[in-house]
Amino acid sequence: MKPQLIILSIIVLALLSCSYPRNFTRDFYRENESKLEALKNDFKNLYHQKPFAVLFEEKKFNHVNFEFITDTLKRIYHFNINENSLKDSLDLYQYNTPAILKLIKEMKEIQCTWINNIEYYVNLERRNLVMMAVRNRALNKAFKGESYCTLVFFERSQLFDEKGIFIDRADKKGRRQLNGYLLRKVNDSVGYAITKVYR
Repeated sequence: MKPQLIILSIIVLALLSCSYPRNFTRDFYRENESKLEALKNDFKNLYHQKPFAVLFEEKKFNHVNFEFITDTLKRIYHFNINENSLKDSLDLYQYNTPAILKLIKEMKEIQCTWINNIEYYVNLERRNLVMMAVRNRALNKAFKGESYCTLVFFERSQLFDEKGIFIDRADKKGRRQLNGYLLRKVNDSVGYAITKVYR
């Protein structure tokens, strides 16, 4: 093989390892839509009973940070999901323990690293959205490092431009961003951003 062809092959492989599949999010969402929607709905129902957030902190999905949210403060505790301390703490704080343990299991199955409820305001009206971050091998490239697909589930349809980028409802021009990343369309009420951080 000629040296130029070898060098060209190496450059092409390097470029491929720096980018994620173009339609990853739409394909991933379409293939897992029922699981993602069920996870979102389960979380919303449990959150309305008693607020909380969950974060998996390592790749094997065995350890979580659980954020206990009360009227006066937030407490974050670290748990091994295979030990009884998580169940005991959920019972102590009077959460729906069986349902939350089921939610954590569902998160692990779909590789959801983080799920949370976010409050925001539009024209002084309070609204909520659910954010979840997903880790997937297809997003993790040798030269680019680890990336996450952050999904944003709005309660109602959103505005977006002709390129599928969410735009601000107030001025209908400004592009919405998530921690500095453009928020793109999956469907009318779900957006995504490929980010370097999982929350």
